[in-house]
Amino acid sequence: MNRIYTCYNCGFVWKCDEEHIPHVCPTCGLGPEYYLSEPGEDISKRRIHVDPPKPIPDWDRYDTKYHPPRHFPERSRHGRIRRFVLSYDDAKVSRDFYKDIFGWDIFECEDTDSENPLMYCATGPGNANWEPSVPSFIYGYLRAKKDDVTGADPLYMIEVDNMEETLKKVVSFGGKVLREPYEENKQLWAVIEDSEGYAWYLWQTPDTVTWDEPESQTI
Repeated sequence: MNRIYTCYNCGFVWKCDEEHIPHVCPTCGLGPEYYLSEPGEDISKRRIHVDPPKPIPDWDRYDTKYHPPRHFPERSRHGRIRRFVLSYDDAKVSRDFYKDIFGWDIFECEDTDSENPLMYCATGPGNANWEPSVPSFIYGYLRAKKDDVTGADPLYMIEVDNMEETLKKVVSFGGKVLREPYEENKQLWAVIEDSEGYAWYLWQTPDTVTWDEPESQTI
């Protein structure tokens, strides 16, 4: 049964199944004794309200006793790490390793190469659209090493609002564009190198997003 939880220390609100209640508040890190709980499915209609603490103007960023919660903009998933990507030499060996040791649910993506398939990995319980149903884990892909044309072996992908604007910022802040924007599965991708030499996939939020998905919510 889903319940709505409000942390009365920081005011953070979230919804989850009562069997999967987090051990600490996702924002301030305090335990369940600080949670206010009520039944419900719609966070906007919750009855319990707690005003979050106001940011301290001269707050010391190295003071770990206080950290104001970050409020992300609505209708944006910009900057979120959405997937991991692991490369393989042998598809069966790689799939068996993660499936038999860690219990991942692994299946081949549609229209993929049967000899060197792109495989989707669920590392925990998910929703019908293959997004996590509870926090603390992400999904990922297994792909053939030969499919990485950059040779940089990027391990994670970051979702962005606007690919063109993001790539301009990458360059201006000391990064590189390793692979110019390209389409795959009717979605826009690119590969970058950050200022420290790490490679990342960038994925532009697709037009099919309704903003009703659980992963599109900001609270």
